[in-house]
Amino acid sequence: MSIISNITASQMRYILYLLLALVVADGILSNFLVLQNMGVELNPFLKNLVGGGYLLPLKTCGALLAIVMLYGIYKRAPRAAAICSLSFVVFYTAILYWNTLAFLLVV
Repeated sequence: MSIISNITASQMRYILYLLLALVVADGILSNFLVLQNMGVELNPFLKNLVGGGYLLPLKTCGALLAIVMLYGIYKRAPRAAAICSLSFVVFYTAILYWNTLAFLLVV
């Protein structure tokens, strides 16, 4: 039996909390790096928002919306929601490692 098939509702909530934390951490780190001239924002949709006061609330609201949708999907298709959620966790973890590496190379 696959590990993804056995994810309980409480484990799914923890995965979604982790996803929210990773998205918020990405926003904080990206904002810091751009404001300190240590990096650039490559996302064309967020490029103009970095440095202002709108980036973090926008990323947080977007992440909350995605989490609510993923949890709704979990109720109908738990395996699909778990795969998507874990994929996003891996993706945002990779982004945070990338940003941290950029910071460490500049310092």
